[in-house]
Amino acid sequence: MDANERARRYRARKRGEDVPKEQPGPKPGYQQSEEHINKRKRFGPDHPNWKGDEITVKSGRSRALRGYPPAPCEQCGVLPSERHHVDGNPKNNSPENVRFLCRKCHMAGDGRLDEFRKLARENQPKATTARWDKTVLPG
Repeated sequence: MDANERARRYRARKRGEDVPKEQPGPKPGYQQSEEHINKRKRFGPDHPNWKGDEITVKSGRSRALRGYPPAPCEQCGVLPSERHHVDGNPKNNSPENVRFLCRKCHMAGDGRLDEFRKLARENQPKATTARWDKTVLPG
């Protein structure tokens, strides 16, 4: 179907006419063979842009997200869970190094939960004051 035909069908739909959708299937033009497509499918170390361990921390975390499907927390069973790198190196995505933990268990394991609670206690009076401050409320 050429561009003119698509535009004509689009305008007809906009006018409210009942225009059937295009038939599903391959688009017209050159179709590559299955063998050719499989040759181009390269992942991981076989891909020409593979960087191995010379990646950023963010890339390591992305690999963990792609490589390990979601699972319940190993400590409390809550979903959704995060991928926790036991040795602290997000570039190391070996199965022994990746654990599934919920946000709370992950923060507790890293030692961030106590810091977060301390910060929340310190900011609680400020938040309460800002909420009930007479100058902020409309008169």
